[in-house]
Amino acid sequence: MKLSISRSRESIWVWLFWSLGIYLALELAASRIAAQVLNKTADELAGPYLAFAVPWAILAPLIWWLRKWEEQDASPKRLARGWGLSMALFGVAVAVAVFYSGMVLRLMDPTDVVGGFIATVLLSVPILYFVGSHLMLTRLSARAVSKHGNA
Repeated sequence: MKLSISRSRESIWVWLFWSLGIYLALELAASRIAAQVLNKTADELAGPYLAFAVPWAILAPLIWWLRKWEEQDASPKRLARGWGLSMALFGVAVAVAVFYSGMVLRLMDPTDVVGGFIATVLLSVPILYFVGSHLMLTRLSARAVSKHGNA
C-alpha cells in the first residue's frame, strides 16, 4: 500500500497519519529542547508530550471534515462557524495541556492552576471562536466570489 501525502484529501486515515506524524516529530524536537532547559528526563516529559499531542489529534480530523464540507460547497457562514468552533475547542485542549504540564513539571503553583485555567478558558473561547469564524468567513466568501463570480 502506497501512502502519499497527496492522497490525504481522499482519506482521513492518510491525513491523520501524515499530519500526526509531522506534528509529533516537531513536538519531539520541542520536548528535547525543554528537557535540556528544564533538566528533566524523558520519563518526566512523557506526560506533557502526550498532553500536547491531544490538541492536534482533536483538530486534525476537524480540519479534514471542514475541508470536505468546503469541497461539497457548504455555505461560507456554516463553514466559518465550524472553523470557529474548531479553533475554540483547540484552544481549550491547548489550555488543558499547558496547565497539566505546568502542574506535572512543577512550573505552576497548584493553588493557582484552577483559577488560571478557568480564566484562560473564559477569555480564550469567545476570542478564538469569533476571531476564527470572522477570518474564515472573509476568506471563504472571497473564495466563493472568485469561484462563482459576482452573480
